[in-house]
Amino acid sequence: MESGLVRELRSIDGEKLARHLETRGEYERAVPLFFRAIALAACGRLWERFPEAAAFVGEDCRREAMARYPHLANLSLDWVAFAFRGVVMWDLHVGVVADLARRPPVIQVGVHTTPPLWPRLAPMLEALDWEALVGEKLAVNDARSIGEIQLNEPARPLTLSDLAGDVPRLADRVVRYYEIVAPLLAEAGILPRR
Repeated sequence: MESGLVRELRSIDGEKLARHLETRGEYERAVPLFFRAIALAACGRLWERFPEAAAFVGEDCRREAMARYPHLANLSLDWVAFAFRGVVMWDLHVGVVADLARRPPVIQVGVHTTPPLWPRLAPMLEALDWEALVGEKLAVNDARSIGEIQLNEPARPLTLSDLAGDVPRLADRVVRYYEIVAPLLAEAGILPRR
């Protein structure tokens, strides 16, 4: 007599599983490369006005992310974060985050901060006319499970067949958000005025 688990295993499409395993290497190469390309494109432009801007790709931060969030066994590292001068990246950044588990996969850009910093920034961020500034209404996402409160634009489909084509658009979004948020930090008391 077969167990229920064995019967369930028999229902799995082995050909699909084999295709998944064959393409996993391409996925593991493409996703970090995609986020590194966004980092390079955005920082190349940000450094003209914000030479202290720094980019952190999720996959490159694996060890620290796992140490910070040990309760999240399957923590997604499909992101790049752009830190501000004088602020720890984990506390405040412009983030580009992909959700590759959704069908179709999506990506979004936003301002991400920790709950302790949120009350200092929220009044200024929420007072901005984001639709006029970036062409989108932004929504607050309480992501405390990963230690963040996020102000994100709507998720957009990610073009997996042309990741390189999405890089300039996403880099443009990062630069725009960064230019808007950077001047607010001193006003919010997060950084001293220059």
